[in-house]
Amino acid sequence: LFIIYLTVFAVVLVSLGLAQYYLIQRSVRNGIKNELRNTTQVILGMVEATTDSTIRSYLRAIAEKNLEIVKSIYGMYSRGEITEAEAWKRTVDILSSQKIGKTGYLYCINTKGIINIHPIKSLIGTNLSGYPFVQHQMKFKNGYIQYEWKNPGEESERHKALYMTYFAPWDLIISVSSYREEFSNLVRVEDFRDKVLSLKFGKTGYSYIIDTLGNIIIHPHITGNYLNATSSDGTGFIKKMIENKSGEIIYAWKNPGEKKARDKLVIYNYIPDLGW
Repeated sequence: LFIIYLTVFAVVLVSLGLAQYYLIQRSVRNGIKNELRNTTQVILGMVEATTDSTIRSYLRAIAEKNLEIVKSIYGMYSRGEITEAEAWKRTVDILSSQKIGKTGYLYCINTKGIINIHPIKSLIGTNLSGYPFVQHQMKFKNGYIQYEWKNPGEESERHKALYMTYFAPWDLIISVSSYREEFSNLVRVEDFRDKVLSLKFGKTGYSYIIDTLGNIIIHPHITGNYLNATSSDGTGFIKKMIENKSGEIIYAWKNPGEKKARDKLVIYNYIPDLGW
């Protein structure tokens, strides 16, 4: 009888212990994941805010400079130095000849949504008032907006940024636009490097940023390209992260100065505007 009760008690005790161990382990694991996930979102928001501010400032500077140019040319016409036709031609030539980034450009619409200056001459006179972002331009005339756009010949829509200023005498909404991903070279990593590296987890955990080519953008220990880095089981975890863009992954890693590789849990997310 003693052996039976002891056996039953042992089975119950071990079962409860295993269940408790499993629940505590799951709770701890979920807590770690949530902390990493929340911090990843913080980094994502911080970098996106810096990127947005940089792009906005860059486009605004170009838009305001071109507004000054238009005002100057219009002033020459107002003083009788040139005819209005000559002033308009100069304005069209200057504004339509500018490139913003790789594929961006400068164009003008009026408050009815009709294109009156564009680098593609065949589009002049086209009515764009049906597009939501053009309706926003028609309403506000000045400021910064973002929208999805696909130029002729492109396969899919991409994020585009635009800054606009308004010249009333000719009813010109001067618009400077380009795809956001083309401004990655304007973003200063130094603006947020220290903030990213200051985020620690436990004794040795840290945050880092790589790009879609495997280059290290920010890391506390290493630099260079790690596209072909593999885990202890041969998994190319960097390539897998680049392929999936966001999620979680576990891989074995040994930083400089450490004695052996250990399993690391990583929560990662993607910034398409920068390819990071």
